[in-house]
Amino acid sequence: MRARRLALALVLVVATSACAGRDWRAARSEDTAGAYHRFLREHPDSELAPQAKAHLAFVRVRSKPSLQGFERFEEDFPGSSLVEELRPHVEEVFFRRARTRGSARAYREFLEEFPDGQHAARARGNLEYLEASGFEGDLARLANFAARHPQSDFAPEAERSVAGAALREQTAFRSVALVVDVPDSIPGADRLRRLFAERARQIYRRAGMALVPADGEAGATLTIAHREKQLRSSLEGGTMTQPSVLAETQVSLTVPSRETPVFRDTLAFRIPVTELGAGESALFHPRAWAVYWSNDFFAPVASWDTRAAARQPKTFAEAPVAVEPMGTRAAVLFGNGDLQIADLSDPASPQILGEYRRPRDLSTFEGVVSLPQGLGIFGVDGIEIVGFEGGSLKLSRSYPRDQVGSIVGLVALGEGIVAAGNRGLLWLGDDGSVRNLVPREILGLDRRGDRLLFTDGTSLFVSSLPVLQGGRVEGELRLGRGFRPGVVRANGAAAVVIGEPGLVQVDVSAPSKPRVVSRMDRSEVGEIRDATVVSGRIFVVGPRGLQVSDSTGERVLDSVDVEARDRLGASGRHLVLIGDGRLQVVDATPFAATRPASPAR
Repeated sequence: MRARRLALALVLVVATSACAGRDWRAARSEDTAGAYHRFLREHPDSELAPQAKAHLAFVRVRSKPSLQGFERFEEDFPGSSLVEELRPHVEEVFFRRARTRGSARAYREFLEEFPDGQHAARARGNLEYLEASGFEGDLARLANFAARHPQSDFAPEAERSVAGAALREQTAFRSVALVVDVPDSIPGADRLRRLFAERARQIYRRAGMALVPADGEAGATLTIAHREKQLRSSLEGGTMTQPSVLAETQVSLTVPSRETPVFRDTLAFRIPVTELGAGESALFHPRAWAVYWSNDFFAPVASWDTRAAARQPKTFAEAPVAVEPMGTRAAVLFGNGDLQIADLSDPASPQILGEYRRPRDLSTFEGVVSLPQGLGIFGVDGIEIVGFEGGSLKLSRSYPRDQVGSIVGLVALGEGIVAAGNRGLLWLGDDGSVRNLVPREILGLDRRGDRLLFTDGTSLFVSSLPVLQGGRVEGELRLGRGFRPGVVRANGAAAVVIGEPGLVQVDVSAPSKPRVVSRMDRSEVGEIRDATVVSGRIFVVGPRGLQVSDSTGERVLDSVDVEARDRLGASGRHLVLIGDGRLQVVDATPFAATRPASPAR
């Protein structure tokens, strides 16, 4: 009897094992989460159950690849052959993480995990580019890089930089033909023609370029076309306007054999009909002298076809208020505190890598800066630190307005943060403490190495933190209340300080003796919304587009017809601009290159 029971048990085991084997082969053939679930439900004690659990976890990660999923699989099934089988399925998300981080270290870590993967060649090119700091504008190395690493995210821009510098040589000119187009039907047409020509010659003379008659030999043509028309009463913005005269002046700079102008803009001035005398041009009204001729009118100056330096802009659904370049990425801030991270590996096609949506309230923000702790956003309602957690952006700390006041600038220094605003220069410790370093209103703040640069409406100060904590500063440059220094932008040994009448470039290489090395007046460059220094050139953005100084920093030599004209930041050899709901990148490489040896036209 006992023998029969043993034999029967053996038969059942064999049958169950055979059934489990058959079901396992069916599950493997189907290779889905449902198939492995069924197997484990029907054969929970089978010797094949551990394999089923591993395959179940495998197909889950394979169907929805994630960093966390892969790392958890490695921990749960160490030594499993499925780890290597899973790698190709998660390579894409690992590469996306490397691109999001945008650092040489990130690509190096990726290549350690996927040395022979489908993205390995692309990653190797990106790594080489970042380790070489984008080759710092060396055209020969950029061309060589693009040829050796065509799959790199940076190859298209390297090629564009080389092509832009070549185009500068091909299209360089020193003389420009002037065409003034004012119909005789406009009152005072002759006087207007003379005035336009006189103003244009003054501008070009300051730039060191010659304006020649329309029939003269030149490499480009400056056209000033002016029209005036009477407008009827209309409802604008809920207000009924009076009958008026609209004066519009189109200024354009063109080069031969190219349909699109190097630069084109339209200037407008409007005056009620009742304020004009009979037979009087709108541009001779007293208000026109104070507004149009003193501030608005300009003639675009360029020494080559500068359009090649500007990349296609990216348009946002909302208008950004600030931008912070971070290597190959940029943090874009919106007024309500929302953030987007843009990948600028290929500046002609920026891609959004991630975003942070701030809870809605009435708070507003005006600035963003990269900090070791994450991204600092600031404005009239204080400071918030948004950190990177698990691949996403999350609020990590806040300093409300009642604690720090209204903030105009923020920089990381040492193990803390320095903030500038209406309550002074503040030191924010890691423990959340706030200490006042300079108890007076600070209008602008930036950093050069371990030195702070800040302005108080009268002077530019340079100092290290220990000296400030001792109640002193290392250096002071008095610019005067008439200049009222505000915004300060540091890049290398140079800093730009923007005041009411214009800007100054300051050498801060000797902290105890900051000195002015050049000046640019608003009367010459118009309204200055932002400025910085890259490769020895001052870049100014405002209503007149992007204007570029010569090597002296005293005069405008080139204009770039950009669509984003409000704020800018520098990252290596590129400028990142925002304005009018757009983000646009400009390559500074062609402007920094030396002039061609061949004579310009």
